[in-house]
Amino acid sequence: MRIANTSLSFVSLVAGLILSGRAEAQCPGADAYEDSDDCANAVALTVGSYTNLTLEGVAAPTGEDGDFFSVLVAAGEILQVDCTHIAALGDTDVYLYDAAGGTCGSHVAPDYLARGYTGTDNENVVWANATGAAVTVIVEVDAWDHDTAFTCNDYSLNISTFGDPCSLSVDDSFEPNDNCASATPLAVGSQIGLFASEMDADYYTVFVPAAEILTVDVAYSTLSADVDLILHDDFACTNQVAASVSAAGAGTVLWRNTTGVAATIVLEARVPVGSGCNNYDLNVSTAPDPCQDPLADDALEGNDSCVAAIAMNDGLTTDLFVSKSDADFYQVMIADGATLDVNVYAVADSGDLDVYLYDDLGGCGDTTSGYLVRGYTSSDDESITWTNMTGSTATYIVQVNVWSNSAVECNRYDIEILGSAGVLATPFCFGDGTTDVGNGPVSCPCANNSVAGAGEGCLNSQGVGAILTASGTNAVASDNMVFRTTQARASQPSVLMQGAAVVAFPFKDGILCMGNPTERLEVVFLDANGEGSTSGSVVTGGAVSLGDTRYYQQWYRDPNLSVCGNGSSLTQGLAVTWQ
Repeated sequence: MRIANTSLSFVSLVAGLILSGRAEAQCPGADAYEDSDDCANAVALTVGSYTNLTLEGVAAPTGEDGDFFSVLVAAGEILQVDCTHIAALGDTDVYLYDAAGGTCGSHVAPDYLARGYTGTDNENVVWANATGAAVTVIVEVDAWDHDTAFTCNDYSLNISTFGDPCSLSVDDSFEPNDNCASATPLAVGSQIGLFASEMDADYYTVFVPAAEILTVDVAYSTLSADVDLILHDDFACTNQVAASVSAAGAGTVLWRNTTGVAATIVLEARVPVGSGCNNYDLNVSTAPDPCQDPLADDALEGNDSCVAAIAMNDGLTTDLFVSKSDADFYQVMIADGATLDVNVYAVADSGDLDVYLYDDLGGCGDTTSGYLVRGYTSSDDESITWTNMTGSTATYIVQVNVWSNSAVECNRYDIEILGSAGVLATPFCFGDGTTDVGNGPVSCPCANNSVAGAGEGCLNSQGVGAILTASGTNAVASDNMVFRTTQARASQPSVLMQGAAVVAFPFKDGILCMGNPTERLEVVFLDANGEGSTSGSVVTGGAVSLGDTRYYQQWYRDPNLSVCGNGSSLTQGLAVTWQ
């Protein structure tokens, strides 16, 4: 399968492709630039359009006849070559070489600077000259080596150069870390305002203690230029141990140190060829590897058997742990006629997870025949669906385990339950102008209402309202509820608040939804995506008891760009009845 070539996002600013009108069937003779059939005879071209060029393919009677041209590209400029074919009958590729490199015509990476080799007849090739000096580039137009039906074709070239905006960008303080040998040490924590381009990757060294997991998150706002992460375990950067091809503004790469000793890993941050450049932020963290620490488990332990299955309600519960020797069991209630959906999301691609559903303790745990339905694909994520047709609300048990033949003993995962008869937390008090606690609808302080039905708080400086969700269970005995904030202001502090009454009145840039007595339970520092989760005990911090109904909101800073100028705002509210 031919792989599509990627072009710079600002290519559209350049003049369009040049079309010509001669038909392939004419098979004209040599064009005006013959004999330009090899690198040594490349014809010098300047910026402009060239039509009525002729190319013969591998099936032509005279044999393959590629064309070679040379173009001078000044330092800090981008060369763009558009090749337009007259007939869609012969697949033609375009290669760019450094005339001084001695590799012209090889068609082998990394000998060429860039290439256009899509399955279409038209090709677009872009190369940014970040060498600091003028470069003579050889342009090869050639018939695809495997297109045995190609006889001949007319084509046009449009050659243009323009200033490279990436060459004008200010680099970061870690420079010069442009190769493996000059990698700069990077400590655990966040680094913002970094810069990389397709011609200038960044390299860092990260220290990873024995039996710990290295996690590196990347975030960037310019979506036209992805920032990919690559990990190497050698200082020549020849042995890749992990990689993340990011998209949509974020990516994560993870590596488990199973060497038995501390290791120094080289982190490479790279912008793909053809994408230009980008600013990005990194967050580096290390944590003990639970697969190498059998005492480390999740907050729902011990749900290790059918009889010890823990009751679950609808919602997403995160950061759970399972191993081959320690399966997890959950109890769910399904109303008559209702459909249960269970989704298990594996954190890593290492431990292959399976999920099973049982309707009684007699068959529970029998993964060979005792289940009602199972998810056991070779992928790491699994899903199951079941409809209760018993005529009454019934109890079911969900089992999550690591496949016995999995290459890795354990994994961490998130579980999402939809359709259970219980409700973990009820959203209320939205910032869309509909909140009414008996005195009429309450709008946001400066008409910064969020979109109706979005389930958000009032609009913040990011153009959205922040959202508070809950995961875990509402069981006082389990004490495992986690509150998560999303869509808030990045890299700012926030605080989880609890109240015993429902209110609704404008407060700062949002709406305060819960009243006295109130408690400030936990400060949460939001990450580069404006997200963060609680980690402490809500039961202890909030002094809740069985049967209590409490109301929760996250209050977060939104300085400088604050919509109403008050410097902070709130999520919508969540109501929880503790069991």
